[in-house]
Amino acid sequence: MDRKRHIEEDAEASISKKAKIRQAPKEDLVARAKAVAARLAKAGIGSTTSVTTPAAVPPPSLPPKPVATSSIVLPDKEEIARRVAEARQRVANATTQAALNSNPYISAPSQGKKKAPVPEVTVPQGTGLKMKAHPLLLETASTAAKPNQSKKDRFKPMAPKFASTRANARISTATTSSLAPVKANPYTTHSAPHEGFDGAPRERVGRTLQFSTKGKYIAKGNQMRNQSQIEALKQRVAASAQKAGLESSFDVVERSFRREPPPESEWWDSSLLPNKTYSDVANGVHTLNIRTDDSPITLYIQHPIPLPPPGDKNKVEAKPLKLTTKEQKKLRKQRRAAELQDHQDRVRMGLIPPDPPKVRMANMVRVLTNEAVTDPTKLEARIRREVQGRKNAHEKANQERKLTAEQRHDKLEAKKIEDERKGLYATLFRIKILADPSHQFKVLKNAQQNGLTGICIINPNVSLVYVEGGSKGMKHYTRLMERRIDWTQPSRRRDTGENTEDREEEEDAMEHDPVPTTPVEGASLVDNRCDVLWQGGIGEHSFHSFKTVKAPTDNLAREQLGTKLSGFWDTVKNWKPADEDLV
Repeated sequence: MDRKRHIEEDAEASISKKAKIRQAPKEDLVARAKAVAARLAKAGIGSTTSVTTPAAVPPPSLPPKPVATSSIVLPDKEEIARRVAEARQRVANATTQAALNSNPYISAPSQGKKKAPVPEVTVPQGTGLKMKAHPLLLETASTAAKPNQSKKDRFKPMAPKFASTRANARISTATTSSLAPVKANPYTTHSAPHEGFDGAPRERVGRTLQFSTKGKYIAKGNQMRNQSQIEALKQRVAASAQKAGLESSFDVVERSFRREPPPESEWWDSSLLPNKTYSDVANGVHTLNIRTDDSPITLYIQHPIPLPPPGDKNKVEAKPLKLTTKEQKKLRKQRRAAELQDHQDRVRMGLIPPDPPKVRMANMVRVLTNEAVTDPTKLEARIRREVQGRKNAHEKANQERKLTAEQRHDKLEAKKIEDERKGLYATLFRIKILADPSHQFKVLKNAQQNGLTGICIINPNVSLVYVEGGSKGMKHYTRLMERRIDWTQPSRRRDTGENTEDREEEEDAMEHDPVPTTPVEGASLVDNRCDVLWQGGIGEHSFHSFKTVKAPTDNLAREQLGTKLSGFWDTVKNWKPADEDLV
């Protein structure tokens, strides 16, 4: 409040002084000079009231007050103008020095030739709170010192100030060294620095198109290849000659370019020529080894071994017509009737003995009338033996037709080989979480049962399953992985017979619990899923069997896949489902 009252008093004093000056009856030169000096002094003091004025700069001295006496001689106009100019210069210097000491963003004016003084402009003060403007807003110091100076040179960045004297001295030294004079750029001009810039680019002159003749570069390439072959040949011959200790390399190279004379007979004609020379042809055809016993020409023709075309293994056999259940029953009835008719015809013709009657306990009296009445107990025992014999014969025939374990295994392997012979296929699966032991067992066991090879890599972040095999096994395994296995259902605990009631309670709670968790790692399986990322045909197997591997790092996973399939791990790791992309 005291500060504001002080500012108001100063403002009222300035207003009263201005009023007195205006009310002066005589506007002589002395009064004008006095008013101008007072105004300039007041402006200098007002511009520095908000900052601390350095003690090194003395306050501007004002001209003495004139004494209104008739005996004093008034100075002339030139003396008054000179004094006014000096006062203005002192006020400008004091204002500049105060602004430099208070604000580091204002740079010091350059010490060059003194220019003509610029008339001082009184800056209007703030009207809201009757406070004076900030020195940066006045711009009196820079304009008074150097009016044509740019803002880039006027406001420079403030150097950081530190607590230690050495740090401030180091910063000031770096700032002083950065103001070194700019040298001429030797890359833009070749003239002296004072001659101006003459490095402007010249006007570009257009050039006509020059087309190469056909075969120009082909001839150059052939020439370079021939030259390289000659140099390589020279080096080989020289090396071999030096190792063997023969004559100079020049003679060897020269001899290597000489063509050998043609042989006495070519290898394909030597077996037909008796003397192994072509002069035998002049003696006549009858002298050649054409009709002789040791002649390579015979009456037999050598046929090459026929190879099946590779496309035949991929041919799909035509499937029989699909019949309805009613049609299948009808065909079976007709086939059995035809077989029975054939058997009866053979019996009538005497080719085979007739079948014994199939007597049962139900038709015993109707078939064996007399015997059933005389000794029914004996007849019943005989009928029971016959029924049991027919049953044993039927079971024996079934056992004989039944395949053994080895035969059944061989049959399955033959089917798998036949399926793979038609074409190999591979599939890449991505499983989000494969920590449950029941899921791991199903992935491994079903791959082995379907005759598939590949690998299962278990990683804490994501798991990969790569399988390869025939089309039939691949189709069954893909359906199992996508539909049959419930990836959100964890395996149940395998407890012993103890605590049966507690186990039943836990099973009931698990059935009603909507958030299943794995019993091993405790990770939630709500969002667990299995996706097929790639399916396609391959030429050969990359794995000999199916195995499960735990790879906690990416490098171990790539090593398990090998160089050819290492890119599958990046595909599985960076893949995102479509519904997650939308979210």
